[in-house]
Amino acid sequence: MKRRKFLAAMGAAAGAAAGAEQKLLLPSDEPDKHGFRLMWYNPVPPLERASYRLQVGGLVERPRAFSTDDLEHYGQVEQSSRMKCVQCWSARASWGGFRFGELLEDVRPRAGATAVRIDCHDKWYEYMSLEEMTAPRVLMALRMNGEPLSDSHGAPLRLIDPSKYGYKSAKLITRITFVEKGEGSMACDIGPYYSPSGEILAGYDHPLDLGRNVRRKISGGEITAY
Repeated sequence: MKRRKFLAAMGAAAGAAAGAEQKLLLPSDEPDKHGFRLMWYNPVPPLERASYRLQVGGLVERPRAFSTDDLEHYGQVEQSSRMKCVQCWSARASWGGFRFGELLEDVRPRAGATAVRIDCHDKWYEYMSLEEMTAPRVLMALRMNGEPLSDSHGAPLRLIDPSKYGYKSAKLITRITFVEKGEGSMACDIGPYYSPSGEILAGYDHPLDLGRNVRRKISGGEITAY
């Protein structure tokens, strides 16, 4: 009897471990149904939406912790943007969310703040200037293609900046800290193909949402031709 109970307990533990492993966000070289490849700095479980809080602090007058409901109460906008990866592929989606200026009004950055550090659940981080964050096409995304942002695309909150390579569009965002000066990008510590600013350069693109063998020449900056 004791042996049966032990084996049952071991089986339950193994099942729980397997379930936990299945819930990890893992990279994939195969495009998903939207034409995106999935990339993560570290394999992590998805964020729990019910308990999620975006922590905003640093050089601000009113530090705050925002729930997803708080973020949904901002003025919501939609935009179609193509995300370009530094690894030469891209895909287009319709993104929904709010402009960063809405958040600025709530937290009131101090005079010395010129940039933000964005920290993510998978330990990725990025720095962006306030000028970059308030550019007309930069979006704090909560939705993708008419549905709530999925775990595999960085739910519940990610950044979309279509003028820069995808590594600057941080996902799984958990904290935004206002700072005196930006420090570039974590990506610069990884390899020579990354730049602190992340602007899309002239060259060639392989839009995976348009087919595996499609190649297009691009002039740099946001891709608007297709």
